[in-house]
Amino acid sequence: MLTDKFRGIRLSSWSPALLAAAVLLAASNAGAMPRGKVLPRQIDPAGRSAQPSGDANVGRPDSSCRPHRNTLVYHGGELVQHPDVFLLFWGSLWNTDAAHISAKADLESMYGKLVTSEFACAWQEYGVPAFPLGTGSYAGSFVISGTPPNPILDSDIQTAIQAEIAAHHAPAIGSNEVYVMVTPDGFPVTASDGSTGCGGSNFQFCGYHDEFQMGPDHYRYEVLPFPCSDGGGTCFVDFGESVNKAYEVVGSHELSELVTDPDNAVAGWYSDHDGQENADICAADSCIFDLNTGMGTFSMNSTWSNLARGCVASVPCAPRSIGCTDDAPGACSASAGKTGACSLEWQVDPNLSQKKGETTGRVTCSDGLPFCDADGMSNGTCTFHVAACMNNSDPRIATCQLSPIDSITIRQPLVGDPLIATILDGLNSADPSAVGSVSGNTLTFSTPASTGDSCTSYLDVPVAAGERLTISARLTTDVGHVSSKLQLTCTN
Repeated sequence: MLTDKFRGIRLSSWSPALLAAAVLLAASNAGAMPRGKVLPRQIDPAGRSAQPSGDANVGRPDSSCRPHRNTLVYHGGELVQHPDVFLLFWGSLWNTDAAHISAKADLESMYGKLVTSEFACAWQEYGVPAFPLGTGSYAGSFVISGTPPNPILDSDIQTAIQAEIAAHHAPAIGSNEVYVMVTPDGFPVTASDGSTGCGGSNFQFCGYHDEFQMGPDHYRYEVLPFPCSDGGGTCFVDFGESVNKAYEVVGSHELSELVTDPDNAVAGWYSDHDGQENADICAADSCIFDLNTGMGTFSMNSTWSNLARGCVASVPCAPRSIGCTDDAPGACSASAGKTGACSLEWQVDPNLSQKKGETTGRVTCSDGLPFCDADGMSNGTCTFHVAACMNNSDPRIATCQLSPIDSITIRQPLVGDPLIATILDGLNSADPSAVGSVSGNTLTFSTPASTGDSCTSYLDVPVAAGERLTISARLTTDVGHVSSKLQLTCTN
């Protein structure tokens, strides 16, 4: 059957000073409510500064990316757990025209790297127990030799996808299959609601994703029309009007949304406030992120993170190694104050929270989200992985110095909580040169803890759903008293 809605990138008007593009999630002729709203993307005439992802830290756009606070909500539908992406290029221009050939090669390279990169790992936040999300794979591409109809209707795209699968030119349908239809210059696409892409009479989008069903099978697909500037609007994201860069931004936008909100009948993740999906919220030009995959750099549309309360473009795919010795934003939250700020730091994995470019000690997870809830179950409790590190060589803090620790007292949680013994026993074993003993809520060292970068293993810290746990410690060191605090929040 035909789909009942589509979601995509919409253009807006531009002036001599500013180009603009925006996200559109529009209702189809079936009358379904759209998800999302127009969010203009304005290009800074002075140009952007690229923000590399780094190997160990959460990749983020710079501080100029400031979308309104929002929250994505899960609505019970399927998610695409391991997207297997296959590209369909329609028409002979993809084999004969230089601009098309270049764009084809770039899209093949981008999708080939994107689905296994730290960009894809950022989607894991939105995995649920029934559909945990992981990285994907790239299944290849095929050029459909016949000339497409003009205009190309959404129904034509659905028919073409099925025909290429039947001819064994594209992979068979499966729960992880994602088909990307890329159309040539001069062939406008008409979506199911009558709006069109470049060259059409109702030019409103630069790309969209959708799905249709045949029996029990969901066919999930993206549509990427050839980018252009037309009728006072543009699909380009730079003044050089790079076709490749425009495709990268639109393609990454649509894949992120398709993975986390793929279907029509029962939806996945979107905002109940304004209907936007994860990439819509971060569609402003200032939120575009130049991601270095290790085998090529591509312009990505960053995505909204509930846990970070902001836009992210990459998240480490593997658990962080324990230690507080990396550059900003860092893996750990430092102690309060300047004196002895490195004496005791907390590391939570994962921790996407940041303030002023540094990792904070206010970490949130939702019960049952496999990404951050270590027990992986909706059981009324979030299990956080928390490590504590003493006497760190933290390059973010100029006043870091080795400050032998005489004692550590856990002030919160209250005396009698078994978590106190878990933390203090871990700290007592962290420094091999120290000799200490635990009594109640205090660890006292007879031989002070003075070995640099001494860390516990990751400890399982349970927090009841709907509750916030504060871990507060007071240290006695040779430079005086030092306070350290960590807040862990588990949402329902």
